[in-house]
Amino acid sequence: MKTTNLSKYGPWALITGASSGIGRELARQVAEHGLHIVAVARRQSRLDELSSELKKQYQVKVRTVQADLREPDAIRTITTATEDLEIGLAILNAGAEMTGAFVQGDEQAHLQLAQLNAVAPMHLAHLYGRQMAGRGRGGIMFVSSLFAYQGVPYVAHYAATKAYLLSLGEALHVELKPFGVDVLVLSPGLTTTEMTANMPVDFSKLPMIPQMPEQVARVGLRALGKKATVVSGIMNKMMAWENRLLPRAAPVSLLGFLLGRALKDGARPVGRVKACHLTR
Repeated sequence: MKTTNLSKYGPWALITGASSGIGRELARQVAEHGLHIVAVARRQSRLDELSSELKKQYQVKVRTVQADLREPDAIRTITTATEDLEIGLAILNAGAEMTGAFVQGDEQAHLQLAQLNAVAPMHLAHLYGRQMAGRGRGGIMFVSSLFAYQGVPYVAHYAATKAYLLSLGEALHVELKPFGVDVLVLSPGLTTTEMTANMPVDFSKLPMIPQMPEQVARVGLRALGKKATVVSGIMNKMMAWENRLLPRAAPVSLLGFLLGRALKDGARPVGRVKACHLTR
């Protein structure tokens, strides 16, 4: 399957989480198609490196935006930085994970995870999607996860936020198609990135074959404009599809067993958790 002609979305593409991993590779491959890049990430030094690389190798314009999407004010930072640009392609890739027992995680960290993984991409899709629909053309890519296809114990909240993106993107694929806007949800499996390297999980104990970011990015860009969803990797596709054939509880229990066995000592649930009381 050939890559979609990305020039139809131009002239500018916005990519969140562009400083490393899948986001950085998506920026490279989009720039290779001649689109100018708005690169959004937390680390300015990484953004500067990426900007120099893209300008030199692909002769495109690059605008960097330092923003932490865990903070609600980041949306205003991004929209202000792009108000003079026509964003024709929005790739909403920024995300993070939390590994371990849900109730032992810090409450504020859970709230920030929801903001980063779910609220921020929804907000940006609404803002730029409205502009695209008004112009009659555009593209939006949500980067979700293979874990979006079922509940996953020990990464419960991460998987839930990614399931939100999967559901939202599937619906917007239908809603926005009549307005000339292509929407795709890309769901990678295990990928060799900083995020997975820092997870307290021994992935050798899981039946997962890691992919490189360039492979994942290529799969997503090839599917954009052709599909509503795509899972990168044959083994990953099989894992996603088996959920349609098995009772819903089966893969959840299986993944709970496998991940529980693969957790490193620091992430294993220990003792009892002190009760907390919610107030209005």
